Amino acid sequence: MKKKPSYKPSGQPIRCAIYARTATVKISTEDNSIRQQVATCERFARERGWSVGGDSIFTDSGHSGLNVNSALKDLMRSAAGNPKPFEVLLCTSIDRIARDTCLLIRFQKTLRKYGVEIRIVELDTQT
Repeated sequence: MKKKPSYKPSGQPIRCAIYARTATVKISTEDNSIRQQVATCERFARERGWSVGGDSIFTDSGHSGLNVNSALKDLMRSAAGNPKPFEVLLCTSIDRIARDTCLLIRFQKTLRKYGVEIRIVELDTQT
């Protein structure tokens, strides 16, 4: 049985980062806009008593999910920091992070090495 990671000592809120991406620059009223993705992740965190720092929201607008985009690089640098600014990365769906399976696996392994788990909000799953 896989043990669930303990993100923080009890009594302290889990600190989250958010990653949102669109392949095209979309109108903000569309369901998958950057604004909508961030709002969905913020609501998910708030419902659990988790915190999201303003400097822990990473967005790529108009970028393909087949490449490592600038906000993903910034997110990785931040996750590698000491002290670590967040324990959980929130994203609305797995394809927002990457559409290339090998890239996604490398990204997930690297985040785990830094002690960061990915939570997919639409599925409410942990990777």
